Amino acid sequence: MSDIAISVSNLSKCYQVFDSQQSKSLHAIWPKYTKGMQEVWALKDVNFEIKRGEAVAIIGRNGGGKSTLLQILTGTLTQTTGNVKVNGRVSALLELGSGFNPEYSGRDNVILNGLLLGLSREQISSRFQEIEAFAEIGNAIDRPVKTYSSGMMMRLAFAVQVLCNPDILIVDEALSVGDFFFQQKCLGYIRKLSENGVTLLFVSHDMGTVRDICKRAIFLQEGEIHLDGETTSVIQKYLEKSRTLVNINKINASVDKYESISKSALRVLFEESVWKASDTLDTNVTGQIICVGFYDEQSQPTTTFKLGSNLLMRVLYAPPKDECAAHITLVIKNKFDQVVTSLGSSRLRLLPPANLTNELLMFDLKVTLLLEAGNYSMQIRLARQTAPNQGELIHATDWVGPMIVHWDYEKESTPFTGMVGLPTSGAFGLIENIGF
Repeated sequence: MSDIAISVSNLSKCYQVFDSQQSKSLHAIWPKYTKGMQEVWALKDVNFEIKRGEAVAIIGRNGGGKSTLLQILTGTLTQTTGNVKVNGRVSALLELGSGFNPEYSGRDNVILNGLLLGLSREQISSRFQEIEAFAEIGNAIDRPVKTYSSGMMMRLAFAVQVLCNPDILIVDEALSVGDFFFQQKCLGYIRKLSENGVTLLFVSHDMGTVRDICKRAIFLQEGEIHLDGETTSVIQKYLEKSRTLVNINKINASVDKYESISKSALRVLFEESVWKASDTLDTNVTGQIICVGFYDEQSQPTTTFKLGSNLLMRVLYAPPKDECAAHITLVIKNKFDQVVTSLGSSRLRLLPPANLTNELLMFDLKVTLLLEAGNYSMQIRLARQTAPNQGELIHATDWVGPMIVHWDYEKESTPFTGMVGLPTSGAFGLIENIGF
Protein backbone atom coordinates (compact mmCIF):
# COMPACT_ATOMS: atom_id res chain seq x y z
CA MET A 1 0.00 0.00 0.00
CA SER A 2 1.28 3.46 -0.89
CA ASP A 3 2.34 5.68 2.00
CA ILE A 4 0.76 8.67 0.22
CA ALA A 5 -2.78 9.41 1.43
CA ILE A 6 -3.47 12.44 -0.78
CA SER A 7 -1.70 13.45 -3.98
CA VAL A 8 -2.53 16.69 -5.82
CA SER A 9 -0.77 17.61 -9.06
CA ASN A 10 -1.24 20.68 -11.28
CA LEU A 11 -4.69 21.27 -9.80
CA SER A 12 -6.67 24.28 -11.03
CA LYS A 13 -10.31 25.31 -10.74
CA CYS A 14 -11.95 27.98 -12.88
CA TYR A 15 -15.44 29.40 -12.37
CA GLN A 16 -17.28 31.10 -15.20
CA VAL A 17 -19.03 34.24 -14.01
CA PHE A 18 -21.58 35.99 -16.23
CA ASP A 19 -22.70 39.60 -15.99
CA SER A 20 -26.28 38.67 -16.90
CA GLN A 21 -28.61 35.69 -17.10
CA GLN A 22 -28.93 36.28 -20.85
CA SER A 23 -25.17 35.86 -21.35
CA LYS A 24 -25.24 32.68 -19.30
CA SER A 25 -28.13 31.23 -21.30
CA LEU A 26 -26.54 32.09 -24.66
CA HIS A 27 -23.26 30.48 -23.55
CA ALA A 28 -25.14 27.31 -22.54
CA ILE A 29 -26.74 27.11 -25.98
CA TRP A 30 -23.64 28.18 -27.91
CA PRO A 31 -20.41 27.56 -25.91
CA LYS A 32 -18.39 29.80 -28.22
CA TYR A 33 -20.46 32.78 -27.06
CA THR A 34 -18.35 34.35 -24.29
CA LYS A 35 -19.54 37.96 -24.28
CA GLY A 36 -20.21 39.05 -20.69
CA MET A 37 -18.33 36.04 -19.32
CA GLN A 38 -15.42 36.31 -16.92
CA GLU A 39 -13.14 33.48 -15.79
CA VAL A 40 -12.33 33.42 -12.07
CA TRP A 41 -9.56 31.01 -11.05
CA ALA A 42 -10.13 29.79 -7.49
CA LEU A 43 -7.10 27.46 -7.68
CA LYS A 44 -4.05 27.77 -9.91
CA ASP A 45 -1.54 24.95 -10.43
CA VAL A 46 -1.62 23.53 -6.88
CA ASN A 47 0.78 20.66 -6.11
CA PHE A 48 1.36 18.76 -2.85
CA GLU A 49 1.40 15.30 -1.27
CA ILE A 50 0.25 14.24 2.18
CA LYS A 51 1.60 11.07 3.74
CA ARG A 52 -0.51 8.60 5.71
CA GLY A 53 -0.84 9.66 9.33
CA GLU A 54 0.27 13.22 8.62
CA ALA A 55 -1.62 16.16 10.15
CA VAL A 56 -1.65 19.10 7.74
CA ALA A 57 -3.36 22.48 8.07
CA ILE A 58 -4.60 24.52 5.12
CA ILE A 59 -4.52 28.19 6.09
CA GLY A 60 -5.14 31.46 4.29
CA ARG A 61 -7.49 34.39 4.21
CA ASN A 62 -11.06 34.15 2.92
CA GLY A 63 -11.10 33.70 -0.83
CA GLY A 64 -7.73 31.95 -0.88
CA GLY A 65 -9.17 28.70 -2.28
CA LYS A 66 -9.25 26.53 0.86
CA SER A 67 -12.88 25.38 0.66
CA THR A 68 -12.67 24.84 -3.11
CA LEU A 69 -9.65 22.58 -2.58
CA LEU A 70 -11.41 20.53 0.10
CA GLN A 71 -14.54 20.12 -2.02
CA ILE A 72 -12.43 18.76 -4.87
CA LEU A 73 -10.64 16.36 -2.51
CA THR A 74 -13.96 15.03 -1.20
CA GLY A 75 -15.43 14.67 -4.69
CA THR A 76 -18.23 17.21 -4.32
CA LEU A 77 -16.60 19.50 -6.91
CA THR A 78 -14.77 18.74 -10.15
CA GLN A 79 -11.47 20.41 -10.98
CA THR A 80 -10.89 22.23 -14.27
CA THR A 81 -7.42 20.79 -14.79
CA GLY A 82 -5.02 18.56 -12.86
CA ASN A 83 -5.19 15.28 -10.97
CA VAL A 84 -6.22 14.26 -7.46
CA LYS A 85 -5.63 10.88 -5.84
CA VAL A 86 -7.12 10.04 -2.43
CA ASN A 87 -6.22 6.67 -0.94
CA GLY A 88 -8.54 5.58 1.87
CA ARG A 89 -11.95 6.16 3.40
CA VAL A 90 -12.61 9.88 3.75
CA SER A 91 -14.74 11.50 6.44
CA ALA A 92 -15.35 15.19 5.86
CA LEU A 93 -16.88 17.98 7.90
CA LEU A 94 -17.35 20.75 5.36
CA GLU A 95 -20.64 22.65 5.30
CA LEU A 96 -22.51 22.15 8.53
CA GLY A 97 -25.01 19.28 8.25
CA SER A 98 -24.24 18.57 4.60
CA GLY A 99 -25.40 15.04 3.84
CA PHE A 100 -28.18 15.19 6.43
CA ASN A 101 -31.81 14.88 5.34
CA PRO A 102 -33.69 17.52 7.37
CA GLU A 103 -36.88 15.40 7.41
CA TYR A 104 -35.14 12.33 8.85
CA SER A 105 -34.42 11.89 12.54
CA GLY A 106 -30.90 12.09 13.89
CA ARG A 107 -30.92 8.30 14.28
CA ASP A 108 -31.89 7.75 10.63
CA ASN A 109 -29.25 10.25 9.47
CA VAL A 110 -26.56 8.43 11.43
CA ILE A 111 -27.46 5.19 9.64
CA LEU A 112 -27.68 6.91 6.24
CA ASN A 113 -24.33 8.67 6.62
CA GLY A 114 -22.68 5.49 7.87
CA LEU A 115 -23.87 3.65 4.77
CA LEU A 116 -22.58 6.47 2.55
CA LEU A 117 -19.21 6.14 4.26
CA GLY A 118 -19.10 2.47 3.26
CA LEU A 119 -20.03 0.84 6.58
CA SER A 120 -22.47 -2.04 6.91
CA ARG A 121 -25.62 -1.80 9.03
CA GLU A 122 -24.00 -4.18 11.53
CA GLN A 123 -20.94 -1.91 11.85
CA ILE A 124 -23.14 1.13 12.33
CA SER A 125 -25.28 -0.62 14.95
CA SER A 126 -22.22 -1.73 16.88
CA ARG A 127 -21.01 1.88 17.19
CA PHE A 128 -24.37 3.68 17.42
CA GLN A 129 -24.35 4.00 21.22
CA GLU A 130 -20.84 5.44 21.11
CA ILE A 131 -21.93 7.97 18.45
CA GLU A 132 -25.03 8.91 20.45
CA ALA A 133 -23.03 9.35 23.66
CA PHE A 134 -20.36 11.45 21.95
CA ALA A 135 -22.93 13.79 20.34
CA GLU A 136 -24.63 14.48 23.71
CA ILE A 137 -27.95 15.58 22.21
CA GLY A 138 -30.16 13.30 24.35
CA ASN A 139 -33.68 12.52 23.15
CA ALA A 140 -33.20 14.84 20.18
CA ILE A 141 -31.59 11.88 18.40
CA ASP A 142 -35.13 10.73 17.52
CA ARG A 143 -36.36 14.15 16.34
CA PRO A 144 -36.16 15.44 12.75
CA VAL A 145 -32.82 17.13 12.08
CA LYS A 146 -34.64 20.26 10.85
CA THR A 147 -35.52 20.98 14.50
CA TYR A 148 -31.83 21.01 15.55
CA SER A 149 -29.82 24.07 16.44
CA SER A 150 -26.55 24.63 14.58
CA GLY A 151 -24.65 23.39 17.62
CA MET A 152 -26.66 20.15 17.81
CA MET A 153 -26.17 19.64 14.07
CA MET A 154 -22.41 20.01 14.45
CA ARG A 155 -22.32 17.60 17.40
CA LEU A 156 -24.09 14.83 15.50
CA ALA A 157 -22.21 15.44 12.23
CA PHE A 158 -18.86 15.34 14.00
CA ALA A 159 -19.75 12.22 15.98
CA VAL A 160 -20.77 10.33 12.83
CA GLN A 161 -17.71 11.33 10.82
CA VAL A 162 -15.00 10.66 13.39
CA LEU A 163 -16.46 7.49 14.92
CA CYS A 164 -16.84 5.68 11.60
CA ASN A 165 -13.15 4.70 11.45
CA PRO A 166 -11.95 7.10 8.72
CA ASP A 167 -8.55 6.76 7.09
CA ILE A 168 -8.60 10.45 6.21
CA LEU A 169 -10.42 13.15 8.20
CA ILE A 170 -11.08 16.54 6.58
CA VAL A 171 -12.37 19.36 8.79
CA ASP A 172 -13.27 22.81 7.41
CA GLU A 173 -14.11 25.33 10.18
CA ALA A 174 -16.97 23.11 11.42
CA LEU A 175 -15.73 23.33 15.01
CA SER A 176 -16.32 27.09 15.13
CA VAL A 177 -19.97 26.27 15.91
CA GLY A 178 -21.09 24.90 19.26
CA ASP A 179 -20.11 25.39 22.88
CA PHE A 180 -16.52 25.69 23.99
CA PHE A 181 -16.41 22.45 25.98
CA PHE A 182 -17.64 20.35 23.07
CA GLN A 183 -15.05 22.04 20.86
CA GLN A 184 -12.41 20.95 23.37
CA LYS A 185 -13.81 17.40 23.29
CA CYS A 186 -13.70 17.36 19.48
CA LEU A 187 -10.17 18.71 19.28
CA GLY A 188 -9.03 16.19 21.86
CA TYR A 189 -10.52 13.37 19.80
CA ILE A 190 -8.98 14.73 16.59
CA ARG A 191 -5.59 14.76 18.30
CA LYS A 192 -6.14 11.15 19.41
CA LEU A 193 -7.09 10.08 15.85
CA SER A 194 -3.98 11.78 14.50
CA GLU A 195 -1.79 10.00 17.04
CA ASN A 196 -3.38 6.69 15.97
CA GLY A 197 -2.38 7.21 12.33
CA VAL A 198 -5.45 8.86 10.80
CA THR A 199 -4.50 11.40 8.12
CA LEU A 200 -5.82 14.85 9.01
CA LEU A 201 -6.49 17.80 6.71
CA PHE A 202 -7.53 20.71 8.91
CA VAL A 203 -8.78 24.16 7.87
CA SER A 204 -9.15 26.84 10.52
CA HIS A 205 -8.53 30.53 11.14
CA ASP A 206 -7.61 29.69 14.76
CA MET A 207 -3.82 29.66 14.52
CA GLY A 208 -3.43 28.40 18.10
CA THR A 209 -5.39 25.25 17.26
CA VAL A 210 -3.54 24.83 13.96
CA ARG A 211 -0.20 25.03 15.75
CA ASP A 212 -1.22 22.55 18.46
CA ILE A 213 -2.64 19.89 16.13
CA CYS A 214 -0.65 20.08 12.88
CA LYS A 215 3.09 19.81 12.30
CA ARG A 216 2.81 20.99 8.71
CA ALA A 217 0.85 23.84 7.14
CA ILE A 218 0.07 24.91 3.58
CA PHE A 219 -0.57 28.64 3.09
CA LEU A 220 -2.96 29.28 0.18
CA GLN A 221 -3.05 32.81 -1.18
CA GLU A 222 -5.23 33.80 -4.15
CA GLY A 223 -5.54 30.17 -5.21
CA GLU A 224 -1.81 29.40 -5.16
CA ILE A 225 0.46 27.75 -2.62
CA HIS A 226 2.37 30.63 -1.08
CA LEU A 227 4.26 28.47 1.43
CA ASP A 228 4.35 24.80 2.48
CA GLY A 229 6.37 23.80 5.52
CA GLU A 230 6.70 23.56 9.29
CA THR A 231 3.58 24.96 10.98
CA THR A 232 5.10 27.71 13.14
CA SER A 233 7.10 29.29 10.32
CA VAL A 234 4.13 29.16 7.92
CA ILE A 235 1.82 30.74 10.51
CA GLN A 236 4.32 33.53 11.09
CA LYS A 237 4.31 34.34 7.38
CA TYR A 238 0.52 34.17 7.28
CA LEU A 239 0.21 36.60 10.17
CA GLU A 240 2.35 39.18 8.42
CA LYS A 241 -0.51 41.22 7.09
CA SER A 242 1.62 43.40 4.83
CA ARG A 243 2.77 41.50 1.74
CA THR A 244 5.79 43.72 1.17
CA LEU A 245 8.73 43.85 3.57
CA VAL A 246 10.88 46.85 4.27
CA ASN A 247 14.19 46.54 2.45
CA ILE A 248 16.65 46.09 5.32
CA ASN A 249 19.56 47.11 3.13
CA LYS A 250 17.91 50.50 2.68
CA ILE A 251 17.62 50.83 6.44
CA ASN A 252 21.22 49.72 7.02
CA ALA A 253 22.47 52.23 4.48
CA SER A 254 21.04 55.11 6.47
CA VAL A 255 21.00 53.75 10.02
CA ASP A 256 24.56 54.90 10.75
CA LYS A 257 23.28 58.35 11.65
CA TYR A 258 21.08 56.87 14.38
CA GLU A 259 22.87 56.31 17.65
CA SER A 260 19.96 54.90 19.65
CA ILE A 261 19.51 51.62 17.72
CA SER A 262 22.18 49.21 16.48
CA LYS A 263 22.05 47.60 13.04
CA SER A 264 21.81 44.10 14.54
CA ALA A 265 18.93 45.02 16.84
CA LEU A 266 17.14 46.69 13.95
CA ARG A 267 17.60 43.66 11.68
CA VAL A 268 16.30 41.25 14.35
CA LEU A 269 13.27 43.42 15.05
CA PHE A 270 12.41 43.57 11.34
CA GLU A 271 12.73 39.81 10.94
CA GLU A 272 10.51 39.12 13.95
CA SER A 273 7.89 41.82 13.38
CA VAL A 274 4.22 41.04 12.80
CA TRP A 275 3.72 44.36 10.99
CA LYS A 276 6.13 46.36 8.85
CA ALA A 277 5.90 49.50 6.76
CA SER A 278 6.02 49.14 2.98
CA ASP A 279 9.14 48.90 0.84
CA THR A 280 8.76 52.55 -0.10
CA LEU A 281 9.91 53.54 3.37
CA ASP A 282 12.19 56.58 3.43
CA THR A 283 14.10 56.76 6.69
CA ASN A 284 14.12 60.55 6.41
CA VAL A 285 10.33 60.58 6.70
CA THR A 286 9.12 61.40 10.20
CA GLY A 287 5.88 60.80 12.00
CA GLN A 288 5.37 57.12 11.17
CA ILE A 289 5.48 53.66 12.73
CA ILE A 290 8.16 51.50 11.11
CA CYS A 291 7.52 48.04 12.57
CA VAL A 292 5.89 46.24 15.50
CA GLY A 293 6.84 43.01 17.26
CA PHE A 294 4.94 40.92 19.83
CA TYR A 295 6.77 38.65 22.29
CA ASP A 296 5.94 36.27 25.13
CA GLU A 297 7.48 36.25 28.61
CA GLN A 298 10.50 34.32 27.28
CA SER A 299 11.07 37.09 24.67
CA GLN A 300 10.03 34.75 21.85
CA PRO A 301 8.09 36.32 18.94
CA THR A 302 4.50 35.08 18.95
CA THR A 303 0.84 36.05 18.63
CA THR A 304 -0.45 33.24 20.89
CA PHE A 305 -0.65 33.77 24.64
CA LYS A 306 -2.09 32.01 27.67
CA LEU A 307 -4.79 33.92 29.53
CA GLY A 308 -3.18 35.97 32.30
CA SER A 309 0.31 35.90 30.76
CA ASN A 310 2.20 38.98 29.60
CA LEU A 311 2.31 40.30 26.04
CA LEU A 312 5.45 42.30 25.34
CA MET A 313 5.10 44.78 22.47
CA ARG A 314 8.02 46.61 20.86
CA VAL A 315 7.40 49.48 18.42
CA LEU A 316 10.05 51.09 16.25
CA TYR A 317 8.94 54.50 15.01
CA ALA A 318 10.10 57.84 13.65
CA PRO A 319 8.51 60.59 15.73
CA PRO A 320 7.11 63.69 14.02
CA LYS A 321 9.67 66.37 13.30
CA ASP A 322 8.60 68.97 15.83
CA GLU A 323 8.76 69.64 19.53
CA CYS A 324 5.31 68.17 20.22
CA ALA A 325 5.59 64.78 21.93
CA ALA A 326 3.80 61.86 20.23
CA HIS A 327 2.35 58.89 22.11
CA ILE A 328 2.10 55.21 21.15
CA THR A 329 -1.25 53.51 21.78
CA LEU A 330 -2.31 49.86 21.49
CA VAL A 331 -5.99 49.24 20.63
CA ILE A 332 -7.44 45.72 21.05
CA LYS A 333 -10.73 44.54 19.50
CA ASN A 334 -12.59 41.27 20.01
CA LYS A 335 -14.18 39.08 17.33
CA PHE A 336 -17.35 41.21 17.45
CA ASP A 337 -15.35 44.29 16.37
CA GLN A 338 -15.74 45.81 19.84
CA VAL A 339 -12.88 47.76 21.41
CA VAL A 340 -11.89 45.78 24.49
CA THR A 341 -9.21 48.19 25.66
CA SER A 342 -6.95 51.02 24.56
CA LEU A 343 -3.71 51.60 26.41
CA GLY A 344 -0.24 53.00 25.91
CA SER A 345 2.19 55.74 26.84
CA SER A 346 -0.53 58.36 27.34
CA ARG A 347 -2.57 56.17 29.73
CA LEU A 348 0.61 55.36 31.64
CA ARG A 349 1.39 59.10 31.88
CA LEU A 350 4.77 58.58 30.23
CA LEU A 351 6.43 61.57 28.60
CA PRO A 352 7.72 60.59 25.14
CA PRO A 353 10.77 62.40 23.79
CA ALA A 354 10.24 65.02 21.13
CA ASN A 355 12.02 64.65 17.78
CA LEU A 356 14.90 67.03 18.24
CA THR A 357 17.73 64.92 16.76
CA ASN A 358 16.04 62.87 13.99
CA GLU A 359 16.49 59.67 16.02
CA LEU A 360 14.47 56.49 15.48
CA LEU A 361 12.79 55.58 18.76
CA MET A 362 11.51 52.41 20.38
CA PHE A 363 8.55 52.02 22.70
CA ASP A 364 8.09 48.88 24.82
CA LEU A 365 4.77 47.97 26.41
CA LYS A 366 3.97 45.03 28.71
CA VAL A 367 0.30 44.02 28.93
CA THR A 368 -1.13 41.35 31.23
CA LEU A 369 -3.76 39.61 29.11
CA LEU A 370 -6.64 39.29 31.54
CA LEU A 371 -8.96 38.79 28.58
CA GLU A 372 -11.48 36.07 27.85
CA ALA A 373 -9.95 33.28 25.77
CA GLY A 374 -10.50 33.94 22.07
CA ASN A 375 -9.14 35.76 19.02
CA TYR A 376 -8.38 39.49 18.98
CA SER A 377 -7.14 42.06 16.48
CA MET A 378 -4.79 44.91 17.34
CA GLN A 379 -3.82 48.28 15.96
CA ILE A 380 -0.90 50.46 17.01
CA ARG A 381 -1.30 54.22 16.71
CA LEU A 382 1.07 57.19 16.81
CA ALA A 383 -0.78 60.31 17.95
CA ARG A 384 -0.51 63.64 19.72
CA GLN A 385 -2.62 64.22 22.80
CA THR A 386 -4.76 67.33 22.33
CA ALA A 387 -6.95 67.01 25.44
CA PRO A 388 -7.72 64.39 28.12
CA ASN A 389 -8.91 61.23 26.28
CA GLN A 390 -8.52 62.98 22.91
CA GLY A 391 -5.77 63.09 20.34
CA GLU A 392 -4.70 63.78 16.78
CA LEU A 393 -3.77 60.67 14.80
CA ILE A 394 -0.41 60.88 13.02
CA HIS A 395 0.01 57.31 11.76
CA ALA A 396 -1.49 53.86 12.43
CA THR A 397 -0.75 50.27 11.46
CA ASP A 398 -3.25 47.98 9.78
CA TRP A 399 -5.33 45.82 12.08
CA VAL A 400 -2.96 43.00 13.01
CA GLY A 401 -3.98 39.52 14.07
CA PRO A 402 -5.41 37.33 15.14
CA MET A 403 -3.85 37.48 18.58
CA ILE A 404 -4.91 34.25 20.27
CA VAL A 405 -5.60 34.07 24.01
CA HIS A 406 -6.09 30.46 25.13
CA TRP A 407 -7.09 28.66 28.33
CA ASP A 408 -8.10 25.10 29.23
CA TYR A 409 -11.37 25.90 31.02
CA GLU A 410 -12.12 22.23 31.59
CA LYS A 411 -8.91 21.41 33.49
CA GLU A 412 -7.74 24.71 35.00
CA SER A 413 -9.45 27.17 37.31
CA THR A 414 -9.62 30.48 35.48
CA PRO A 415 -8.54 33.67 37.33
CA PHE A 416 -11.87 35.28 36.37
CA THR A 417 -15.05 34.62 34.43
CA GLY A 418 -16.59 36.97 31.90
CA MET A 419 -14.89 39.10 29.25
CA VAL A 420 -12.05 40.81 31.12
CA GLY A 421 -10.21 40.59 34.44
CA LEU A 422 -10.05 43.66 36.67
CA PRO A 423 -7.41 44.41 39.33
CA THR A 424 -9.17 43.53 42.58
CA SER A 425 -8.40 43.13 46.29
CA GLY A 426 -10.42 41.62 49.14
CA ALA A 427 -10.24 40.06 52.58
CA PHE A 428 -12.24 37.99 55.06
CA GLY A 429 -12.30 38.85 58.76
CA LEU A 430 -14.30 39.95 61.76
CA ILE A 431 -16.53 42.96 61.30
CA GLU A 432 -14.31 45.25 63.38
CA ASN A 433 -11.29 44.39 61.24
CA ILE A 434 -12.86 45.03 57.82
CA GLY A 435 -11.91 48.22 56.09
CA PHE A 436 -10.72 49.66 52.76
